[in-house]
Amino acid sequence: MTDVAAALGHAFGLAGKTAIVTGAGSGLAEIIAKTLARAGASVVAAHDDAAEAERIAAAIREAGGSATAAACDPTDEAAVVALFEKHDVPDIVVLGAMMQGGVPAVDMSAEQWDAMYAVNARGAFLTAREAIKRMIAAKREGRIIALSTIGSEHPVLRGNAAYGSSKAALNALCRNLAFEHAGDGIRVNAILPGAIPGTAPRMAGAVAAGGPGANPDRHLSGFGEQVDVGWLAVYLAGPAARYVTGQTFVIDGGFQVG
Repeated sequence: MTDVAAALGHAFGLAGKTAIVTGAGSGLAEIIAKTLARAGASVVAAHDDAAEAERIAAAIREAGGSATAAACDPTDEAAVVALFEKHDVPDIVVLGAMMQGGVPAVDMSAEQWDAMYAVNARGAFLTAREAIKRMIAAKREGRIIALSTIGSEHPVLRGNAAYGSSKAALNALCRNLAFEHAGDGIRVNAILPGAIPGTAPRMAGAVAAGGPGANPDRHLSGFGEQVDVGWLAVYLAGPAARYVTGQTFVIDGGFQVG
């Protein structure tokens, strides 16, 4: 191994680490699960659809990585507890389960609002709580990585009031957990992606929806690729980010400065 390869492996390699990724059966959580595995982590691909969880785990194994599948509804407290009881204490947990939707606030029912918060805020809280409890008990210097959105900081498309605000709650949760558990050696950060085609069902309808996200001139570096987010997660999960916590990492190709 060359000196450069050795240095990169020391800074970013995840060999010997275990990662639990919720929502791993779709979107950016899927690519994060696969990229963590490429960096050497053993991945538990958790999803509310058991077949989708197994699909991702199988794809990781076929690519030479290590992965198991787990069925877990992140809004179900008992299911989340069971997920962590069934597996070894993780080094890395990705809060990737999410619900998206494009309903204007004035047309949204209370039930739709509550469903969005149940996944994006409650589910993230339950998962982080169970992970941190076990990390502390095992004296594990763990990493919690939340998958958020730039819509939590800046309006992107119309109809995102529930989605954006629920992810803003997730950002605040991360900052508070980072504050409360820095002394336990647990780092907590959030990733806020911008325009990444193929990750949101509504990307194709962005122009019809309206809003800054529908203006191609705002995307100064064009649309990103899913793996861009995956490699940022690898950085946050690895040794190179040992001094990073309580941060929201915007990865939007310059959207917010456009």
